[in-house]
Amino acid sequence: MKSQSTASKYSEEIRGYFFHLLESENEQGDIGFGSFKAVFDELMPVQQEKLRELTGNKFDSFMKEGSIVCIGIAYRGSVLDYIDSRQKGLPDYKLWNRYAHEYNRLNQTLNRMSKNIADQFNGIPLTATIGGTIDKVSDVTDYFRMVISHRVVAENSGIGWRGKNQLTIHEKFSCAIRFASIIIPYPLIWGKKYASKCGSCNACEEACSFIKNREKLPDYRENCRRYILFLKTKGIEKDVCGKCIKACSQDSILKSKFILPS
Repeated sequence: MKSQSTASKYSEEIRGYFFHLLESENEQGDIGFGSFKAVFDELMPVQQEKLRELTGNKFDSFMKEGSIVCIGIAYRGSVLDYIDSRQKGLPDYKLWNRYAHEYNRLNQTLNRMSKNIADQFNGIPLTATIGGTIDKVSDVTDYFRMVISHRVVAENSGIGWRGKNQLTIHEKFSCAIRFASIIIPYPLIWGKKYASKCGSCNACEEACSFIKNREKLPDYRENCRRYILFLKTKGIEKDVCGKCIKACSQDSILKSKFILPS
């Protein structure tokens, strides 16, 4: 196993390379490092199987000393204003769609960056959460087997905590941040999980009745999927809603601490 000093050296090299890429893309974001085993242990069984497939005959080695890097890029604050934008009390879906475009742009940027980092440091890129599949599955649970949860990676890397909307909340960027990940075959300086700082805040719950009534619904995430399907019939081009993200960023008890790029 590599020494602590070597793990620190590699961590600083990856961190520096990430922020170089971030600057070249004119974005703001954050990076964290988590234990491969800690992430694996928290994934759903179907996602554990996917991670086994991705790492192949190197899986045991990754479980022993591997890491997963989480990279995140923040939304620009002005883009959130388009979410559920209203004209004469009715949703303006054309404006709302600008948020969907930004979602897609950030995913593409994250995918470029994760590949660059993987190529530079002998890793395996895990792309940003895929879109375009929400209408190709019959239930939200069918989707889980298709992805590795970047939220689990982010939280085990110390980037943020799990909010009441089940998104990862960053101390600076709120949950207005997109993630991708990179599997790295050696130890890094791993972050520690945050305790939730949501406290009594219910901004996301007030913005979304599915979140507010999540304990009463069989699976509120399936209601979310169906609502996104409805939005797509209105011209929203990607698998997005964003109401709870906007509420967290602009209306939560922590809103004065959140600073999104302009």
